[in-house]
Amino acid sequence: MSGFWFAAAALLLAIGMGILAVALLRHRDVASRIVVVDTLAACAVAACLLTAAWTGEAAFLDVAIGFALAAFLGTIAWAQALAAQKEDGR
Repeated sequence: MSGFWFAAAALLLAIGMGILAVALLRHRDVASRIVVVDTLAACAVAACLLTAAWTGEAAFLDVAIGFALAAFLGTIAWAQALAAQKEDGR
């Protein structure tokens, strides 16, 4: 893969993360923020994978897998906490 495609992918990833940062600041609903943070985590995993492809280091793949697992479990935990909060009527 040429340097142009890596630069294009990195630019698109940076633009997406910028848009998500603005969305995180604009949304006041907790559920919407959870979705935005989960999407930011997916972008972070994509950045790890892009870095692994760029450098050829397999360690970045391990980081991406670990981060994806942690982000998934965090999203599940926040969703359950939000559901419990709604059941309590708060």
